[in-house]
Amino acid sequence: MGLFKGAALENFVEPYAEMLQLPHLPAHISTILRSFLFWCSLQLLSAGISPKLFPNAFAKMRARTKVQWDIHFVSLVHSSFIAPIGLYNFFYPDKNLDPFFGYTYQIGQMYAIAMGYFIWDIMISVRYEGLPFILHGLLSFIALALAFRPLLMVYGAVFVIWEASTPFLNIHWFLDKMGKTGTKAQFVNSLFLLASYMASRMVLGAVCAYNLVYHLCALALVLHDRRVFANAFELHVVL
Repeated sequence: MGLFKGAALENFVEPYAEMLQLPHLPAHISTILRSFLFWCSLQLLSAGISPKLFPNAFAKMRARTKVQWDIHFVSLVHSSFIAPIGLYNFFYPDKNLDPFFGYTYQIGQMYAIAMGYFIWDIMISVRYEGLPFILHGLLSFIALALAFRPLLMVYGAVFVIWEASTPFLNIHWFLDKMGKTGTKAQFVNSLFLLASYMASRMVLGAVCAYNLVYHLCALALVLHDRRVFANAFELHVVL
């Protein structure tokens, strides 16, 4: 039996998941923990190899900036990995999946990977950042966890897609620290940053928000169930 694998871990988490009304969470707990360990390992990897790959840049950095470099590296890898998964799950969902209360293991794994990242993010924020960053990581983690009720798993994928602009934001930061501020490379990257931000957050985000509210209203009218609005409002406040 491998690390974080097997029914024992799921059985341990199950009572707490039931108490929190997250029935599908136990099936993904091992992925959440593996994800957390992966991001921790990636940070350590960056701390070991980045000074050797960029000796000139690191020679001028303060200790805090070196730590921030590792944090930005982990963020770059996570966003480059999770955003395409979000795009796929949003545009190619299971046709038989209820967009409001449906669940599939595949989409659950996407949320689990992101939850592991935000556990790492919270840990880093507690150690190096301040309260605003801690709250951002904590609220993001809670929002992802709520999907395991299940609630709005398909629509929730759009919030993962928001990470599409983050790789370019991190690259912009790296170029600054490497003394390439104002270069052609940074200008081109800025164009990609602006385009990805507009497409993923403003255009796709606005369209999805409109569709979500429209369909929630239609569903509530059919079901005459105020819990639909209550659950949606709870998720909206967290996000």
